[in-house]
Amino acid sequence: MDATNTDNPDLVWDLASITHKNQAIDFLNRFESSLCVFSSAVSQLYANYKIQPINNAENLIILPDPYAWHDTFQSVPANCVKGTGLFIVPGKAIGGSEELYLLQRSRKTGKYNTMELDKGIALARKASGENRPFLPVIMNQDLRQLPNRAPLLHLHRVDTSKLEHLSSFQIDDIARTIATKIDTHLLKLNS
Repeated sequence: MDATNTDNPDLVWDLASITHKNQAIDFLNRFESSLCVFSSAVSQLYANYKIQPINNAENLIILPDPYAWHDTFQSVPANCVKGTGLFIVPGKAIGGSEELYLLQRSRKTGKYNTMELDKGIALARKASGENRPFLPVIMNQDLRQLPNRAPLLHLHRVDTSKLEHLSSFQIDDIARTIATKIDTHLLKLNS
C-alpha cells in the first residue's frame, strides 16, 4: 500500500524517527482497542480502527472500520484537542515491570514523575473534575521514543466545552465512547 494515496494524511504515521520500529508498532497495537484516534485534517475522531504497518514498516496507517460508522465522530475541530503532557511508557523502559506507566514532567523540577497507568489515569480524571472530563485520545506524531529507544505514546485530550456546535447527545456520545474504551480496555492492560 502506498502511503501517499490516502485522503487523510493524519492517518499515515511516519516512523522515520523511530529506531526500533517493530517494537514501537507492537507497543502501539496494544492501544488499538482502548484509545480513540483523532485526525485534525478531517475533524474526525475514530473509535474503531486497525493499525497496519506499510512501506516495510516505515509508516503506519490507521484504517477506520468502514462498517462502524457509528464509531466515527464528525465535526470535532482541532481546537478542542489539546496535548496533555502525559505519556504512556512500557515499564521495562524505565526499569520497571511489564506494566504500563504514565509519565508527567514536573513543573517544579523538570523531571518526570512516574506512576502506574491506572493510578495516573485516576489522578488525571480527578484533577480534571466533572465539568471537564479527562478524555484522552492519540493522533499522528504521538508515537515517539525515549532516549533509550523505548517507545512512548503522548496523550491528547478532547475538551468537550469547545464542542458547543454539537448537540448534547453527540457530546455525551463522544465522551462516553472515549471513557468506555479506557475503562474497558486501557486500564485492563496492566491487569
